[in-house]
Amino acid sequence: MAWRMSFDYDEVHDVVTATFEDCILNNALDVARWRTEVEGHLSRFPSKVDLLINLDGLVVKYTAGRVFGRERTEVLARYTQRSFRYGGDEMTKMFVSTSGVINGAAVNVFNSRDEALAALLADRNAQAGGKNSPSGSGKKAV
Repeated sequence: MAWRMSFDYDEVHDVVTATFEDCILNNALDVARWRTEVEGHLSRFPSKVDLLINLDGLVVKYTAGRVFGRERTEVLARYTQRSFRYGGDEMTKMFVSTSGVINGAAVNVFNSRDEALAALLADRNAQAGGKNSPSGSGKKAV
């Protein structure tokens, strides 16, 4: 199994999509590795991003759940404006939901990328006062 993650910028929607492959978090050391790598990717963008997170390929085990919840909340607060999730196994979705309640982080889990993107765009539009114009922030990684 090859631990891998990517963060790809979608210029059309001005959103970054995080994708994970075989990122299995068993303990605090795995969570620390996850955080370090995620921060490395997100820090390349010149400002906070809107983030879609594909939970498929990210597995949070019970033994890492509490630490993951804390770390994910801090990472999202530092690097994202808003984040929406899709996919994932039931245990990982449970930890995302639980940590959201405990730490006050957004949960926003959907079945597909299209559903998550639609919800993100609706949220962005609502926060912009209903103005339906592209943000044009140009968040390409540096």
